[in-house]
Amino acid sequence: MAAIAGAPEAQAQQDAGKSGAKIVEIGAADPEEAGTLPELTNELAQRAAAAVSRRDWPSARAAYSEMVEADPDNAPALANLGAVEYQLKDFDAAVGHLERALAAKPALAQTWLTLGMVHYERGDAMRALSAISRAVAEKPEDPRGHNHLAAAAKALGWLGAAEAELQRALDLDPQYAEAHFNLALIYLERRPPGVELARRHYLRAVELGTPRDELVEKQLNEAPSEEINPSETSSGTKKATPPPKTPAKAGPKAAAKKSSPASKPGTAKPRPSPER
Repeated sequence: MAAIAGAPEAQAQQDAGKSGAKIVEIGAADPEEAGTLPELTNELAQRAAAAVSRRDWPSARAAYSEMVEADPDNAPALANLGAVEYQLKDFDAAVGHLERALAAKPALAQTWLTLGMVHYERGDAMRALSAISRAVAEKPEDPRGHNHLAAAAKALGWLGAAEAELQRALDLDPQYAEAHFNLALIYLERRPPGVELARRHYLRAVELGTPRDELVEKQLNEAPSEEINPSETSSGTKKATPPPKTPAKAGPKAAAKKSSPASKPGTAKPRPSPER
């Protein structure tokens, strides 16, 4: 699956000292699991949060680097620094920081997920599968993990496993737009394609806010209609009208620009969950 929708999100998760401000943690787990950022770094934490909120990754890198210097084994600081390096596409640095964070706190589901996406972006689908599987094991109720696990499975050619993970993501969250979109892509790659199932999931994704995709609509419009088995539909789906014959041009899609370890010419790219 090409860059599946949903790279690791930025989340405001932890109080920044006595000020009561929130630290934006990227890639770190819930603070109850990850612990606290280094003491005496309240000002740095606020700088980092502000930088992340405006997507100023170099400034966020500088702030988190100072935190790591203050406490080299602090798991939240390392996880956040690793996730910022992921955003900056310095994948080698990201892996180093994330692995150090996990050595200190092995149960950090979000950090395992971020590590898996780093491996995925590097084209190492097997390591991505391993890391994301650990994220799912640590936090099985998080639909994002199943969505990302589908990406790794798809990159390895395991379409059945990818479909099962996306169905599980929708069981957990029927309003998960990216999982509907990615499941539509899976159905379009069936031989023969599951066009009507793909259409239903694609249109549901659009209803939930996913930008229209010109290539997907072209595939849907050119494919012959078919009868579907109602038992094959997944949670949260409903019958919808077909898309317009003239595909609407979507705005820029960050996920669609990412490299794909297993993308094929002429196929749309899956999407990870949008950053928050």
